[in-house]
Amino acid sequence: MILIADDSEVILDIVKNTLVLNGFKNIIEAKDGQEALELAKKHIGKISLYILDVNMPRLDGISLIKELRSFDASTPIIMLTTEVEKSKIQKAKEFGATGWIIKPFDAEKFIQVISMLLKE
Repeated sequence: MILIADDSEVILDIVKNTLVLNGFKNIIEAKDGQEALELAKKHIGKISLYILDVNMPRLDGISLIKELRSFDASTPIIMLTTEVEKSKIQKAKEFGATGWIIKPFDAEKFIQVISMLLKE
């Protein structure tokens, strides 16, 4: 199961469609960080990858990483964002982010990263 969290409906659709077109199924979506946290807690042990935006309402992506890591120490977390600020990237890594992909993303490279993380 892959959990995608982004407050942009368009980005959610693009990410989900990119994953589905490349054979990934069982995808759940959240429109903000708080909803993502609730879904993650509901599906503990079933999520194999998180794809999170940094800037979201109710709970931002970096705070969400910290919350997720409190009960899920090993599932890969990809930050998918327009954010390029080095301090935010560093903070995300400190909290446990696995990778950082800048929007708009190249679909082929995105799928390569996802495939690599899910094989580990």
